Amino acid sequence: MSDDVEAKQPEEPCIGCGEDTAVGSVFFSDRKVVEDPDGRRAYLCSLCVARIRSAGHHESLNSLQDLSNLYAIGLVSSLPG
Repeated sequence: MSDDVEAKQPEEPCIGCGEDTAVGSVFFSDRKVVEDPDGRRAYLCSLCVARIRSAGHHESLNSLQDLSNLYAIGLVSSLPG
C-alpha cells in the first residue's frame, strides 16, 4: 500500500457537520436536500436537522437563503458552492 493515499472527500457533504450524505452513506436515507430554482443543492444530515430544529428554526430549512441565515448565526458550518 502507498503511504500517500489521500482521504476521500465527501461527494455530498452535510453543510452542518461535513459528514457524507451521498448514496451509500449512513445519512443518505434521511438527509434533507435543499435546492434553489437555479439547481444549486445543499445537504443536511438527520442529526444536524434535529439540532437546527431543536434550536427553534423549524421553518428555516426550505431554501439556500434560509441556510445562509443559519450560517450567519452559526448553526451550519459551511455554504454550498
